[in-house]
This record gives sequence, structure tokens and C-alpha cells, in this order.
Amino acid sequence: MVLPQLTESSIRSHVSAQSLQRGKAYYRDGAISDPALQGSTLLGRCEGSQEPYYQVRIDLNEAGIAATDCTCAYDFGGYCKHIVALLLTYIHQPEQFTVRPEVSELLTGCSRDDLVALMTELVRVHPTLYDWIATTLSVSPAGHKPSRTPHKKVNVETYCRQVRDIFHSLDHMRASEAYWHMSGLVGQLRGVQETARQCLEVGDTDAALEILLILLEEVHAGIDYVDDSDGELGSFVDDLGLPLAEAILSLELSATERQQLTDRLTQLVRALGDYGMSDGLDVAIQAAQYGWETPAAADDADDEDEEEWDEEEDWDEEEDWDKEDTEDAEDAWDQPGDLTEAKLNVLERQGRVEEYLHLCQQAGRHLRYALKLCDLGRVAEAVTLAHAHLTTAEEALQMAQRLQTLDLLAEAVEMGERGLTLSGSEALLGEWLGPLEEQQGRMPQAQQAWRAVFAEAPSLEVYKTLKRLAAASWEALRPELMAILRKSYDTQVLAEVLLFDEEWDEAMRLAEQPHTWYGVVEMVADAVATHRPDWVVQVSIAHAERLIAETKSKYYPIAAAWLDRAKHAYALLGQTEVWRVYLQRLKEQYKRRPALQEQLRRLERG
Repeated sequence: MVLPQLTESSIRSHVSAQSLQRGKAYYRDGAISDPALQGSTLLGRCEGSQEPYYQVRIDLNEAGIAATDCTCAYDFGGYCKHIVALLLTYIHQPEQFTVRPEVSELLTGCSRDDLVALMTELVRVHPTLYDWIATTLSVSPAGHKPSRTPHKKVNVETYCRQVRDIFHSLDHMRASEAYWHMSGLVGQLRGVQETARQCLEVGDTDAALEILLILLEEVHAGIDYVDDSDGELGSFVDDLGLPLAEAILSLELSATERQQLTDRLTQLVRALGDYGMSDGLDVAIQAAQYGWETPAAADDADDEDEEEWDEEEDWDEEEDWDKEDTEDAEDAWDQPGDLTEAKLNVLERQGRVEEYLHLCQQAGRHLRYALKLCDLGRVAEAVTLAHAHLTTAEEALQMAQRLQTLDLLAEAVEMGERGLTLSGSEALLGEWLGPLEEQQGRMPQAQQAWRAVFAEAPSLEVYKTLKRLAAASWEALRPELMAILRKSYDTQVLAEVLLFDEEWDEAMRLAEQPHTWYGVVEMVADAVATHRPDWVVQVSIAHAERLIAETKSKYYPIAAAWLDRAKHAYALLGQTEVWRVYLQRLKEQYKRRPALQEQLRRLERG
């Protein structure tokens, strides 16, 4: 696979302003160690505030960043600062990454005895791997075709023990310490859930259902041992609803078995509801109650839909569904947790194409229908359907990317342009569409795509791109972009743009605002030092003295950094002696603070 060309712009739309700024600081400070490129995966360790370091993993694909993972506790949306730091290292210092082979390559040529010896040694060093190996081997080999025949029952006690061990892995920690390890605990539970997903994929439905039920039961039994104040465990429980529904729908259950399963789930959901963890599980109860039957509430809507959308009829742009009828049908099918989604996943997994398409029709799932038509080679029909019925920019992007994989670039671009006229978030669509338009020499269309990105996720990189594309019309476009920036909560981007345009005075006024984040103030001070050194002296000393007044040694290195800026600015003003006098006064004033004295001596020596 050809690795993508990443830029800071590709990071910004997936990260908060604070995480981006802190990630940049980590990158500048060299917090990343042991960076490696393993196939299409970036790996590295980043210095941490709660741990000596965190393990960071980033999976890449042709389109860019496919998935990210960090062992830190960050769960506030977007990439954490450690992921940002590793990405910036890859963007700016790719030569730092050690290229190493995939595990499959390492094991090529190993005999069975070699592999057994290797696994035996791993379990000796890491005993907890035993249960993982035992449960993983209970899943049928890859490539096993789905079957409706009964499968060997899973070893229930093995999974129970594994999940209990996960919950009790934090027992030896203080409560304040265990809190920061909740993400890791939930990650291990998701590993067990992944085993259930693998069972579903290969047709071991009984095993998948039993594993998922064990997870629910053991979560309920172990929830009092952990601190879920951030809701990570609750989110995990909610996420179990859809795979549970798929497992239930994949089984042929008698009425008695269905009732027993409904009772078991209902009891669990009520118990977990006491902890606020039951919302996402409704879909599983729906699956147990109804199976593949249509709830009575949807019967009339189904009949009307079948008349409106006949599979034998050709799609025609002039033939459109009645919007009100479509919304009624979707409301009837969108049961709690979306049972329709579970049904479609099962039908797709089992290769039941005609039933899949029919359900898409009944439920108004236009995107899934169009994508399946592409899989079947009915691309022209899929494109016509998508243009007529997709309603959001996100849906248009998925369809456009599918067309791109089919080497239908013109159709993909047209679909992307259509998406910019629809509702929803346009930033990701614009990032995908802009470069393609420019490659084809369609500069006005490229500019439109990037303007959509800037409106939602403004950044200096996009600002520069728009300036290049606008060329002679830049002066007319710039006020519009600046108005967007001034309304944005992200003052960092505004500061970056002002500094790029050498608007020093406006950047300084922004830095002086009371609620401007200190990282932005630092950036402005560093950038304007040679242009406004007197202002830098004033601001730097004010920040340094404020931090020193806190009388907390952890702030002294930050205060020293501000004093170092003042020292540099004094030198630019030709007032080195004034700086020396000021530094000596500080040393005398705070001579009873040894930690601060050490910082001041470093400034004197430097």
C-alpha cells in the first residue's frame, strides 16, 4: 500500500484546539520515543503526565488516518495530544521512524514447533495471555462459511474468568490511580467483544451470543469495583446492543427459547439501568421479541412503500418518492437501537442479497442500497439513486469514495459536488474533494470545496490553500475568511493567520484578551519578538511574575520560559544591562525559594 501524504490540515479537523496545541508542544519537546512504521501502522511512545509514557498506535490507509489508539485516559472527542505528537513527528521527521516488518513477515518460515515454543514462552512471561489464547482458539478459523447448524458451546467459565480478571486488574491501585486506567480496562473488554464479532463473521452465532451475554453479566457483577464517572464503561455496554441483536437474529430460536432469552436480557437491562447503562440494549430485546417479524406498527407503512418502490422498476430522476411517505416508513422501521441496521448487517454477512435490497427499500436506507448496487456492478443505477435520494454531505462522501475505488473519478467528483449542496458536516467531504478538483484544473470548484472546509474547520493550511487558489480574487475572499475566524472559538487559528499575514498589532491585541489561552500568547510573543520586542518584554515579565506569585514550584519552569523571552527581547532592544539588573532584583527578592533560584541561575548562565 502507498502511504498517504499527511499534513497538519489532515490532523486539525479531528482534534480540539487545546489538544493540537499541547500535541505540538510535546512534539517540539521531543516527547516521542521509539517511533516505528510497521506496515501501514505508526507506533511510538509518548511521555505522559500520569504514566512514564503512553503507547500510541495510528493505522493508515490510502485515504489518510484510518484509526488511532492511545493508552492514555483522554475521552473528550478527537485525537489526544499524544496521538497529535506522533502524527507531527511522522509529518515533519519521517526519517526518525524505524521501518520494521509485520508480525506475519517475522514468523514466515517458522515451523509449528517454533511457534509452539514461542507461544509457550510468551504465556510463561505473561500468564494472563493463557485465557486470551483459549478464548481466541474457540473461534472457528478464518474462511469458515456461515452455517445454521449448531456449533460447539463455548467454554463459559473461561470467558467469565477472563472478564473478571479484567475488572479486578485495578484492585491493587488507589482509586485516584485506577481512574486513569479505565480506558485500558474498557479496551480489554472490547477485545473480548472483538472475539464475539469474529464468531459472528465465521458463523459461530451461538458462541457470539454467549460471549456477549457473559460480557453483560460480568459488567453488572463488576461495575461496583470500578469508577465509571467518565461513562466509558457505559458507552461500551451501549455498544453491545447491536452485535447482540445481530447474534439473536442469526439464530433459529423456538418460541420458548426466544422468551427465555427475552427474560434474561430484560433482567440484565433493568439491572444495568440502575447504573444508567441500558439505553443501547433495547435493540437486543427487540430482536429477541420480534426476530425477523415486522412490528404491527410498521405493517401499513410497508405496504405503501412496496407500492412506491417496486424493485422491478428502473430508477428515474423524474420518479421521486413522496417525502412524507418515506419519513413515515423510516420512523416505523427505526426501532430503539435501530433493529433495521442489525437486520441489514446479518443479511449482508450471510450473502442474502435480494432480502438485503428489499429491506433497504422498505426502510428507506438509500445509501446502503446504493453501495450494494455498486458491489453488484449496477453502478449507473446506484449513481442515479444516490443523486435522487441521498440527503447529507456525509452520505455523499461515502458514495463518492466508493465510486473512486471503482476508478469512476468523474462520477465520484460529481457526487462530491452534489454533497456540498446537502445538509450535514461538509468538512471531510471538502478535504476529499478539493485536491481532486485541483488535479483536474477545476480551480473554482476546488476553491468551493476548501471554503466548505474552512467554514467548519478553519486552519492556517486551508487558509494558505485558499489564498493560492484565489490568486487575483484573494482580496475579495479574505474578509469573508477573517469573519469566520473572528467568530470561531479557536483563537489559535486566528492568531496563526494574523502572524502569517504579518498583522502584528492585531495578533498582539488578540493575545492581550483576558481569556486567550496561554499557548496562543506564547506563540504570538515568539513570532513578534523581532518586530515588537518592547511588547514582548512587557507581556513576558507580566506572565512570569504572575506565575512566581503563585508560590508553586511546578510553575517555575514556565515562569523561567517567559523570562527567557524577556531576556531575548531586551537583547533585541539593546538593553542587556537592564535585563541583568532586573534578573538580579528577582534573585534577591526570592532568595528563600531554592527551586526558583535554580531556574534564575540557569537564565543567568544561558
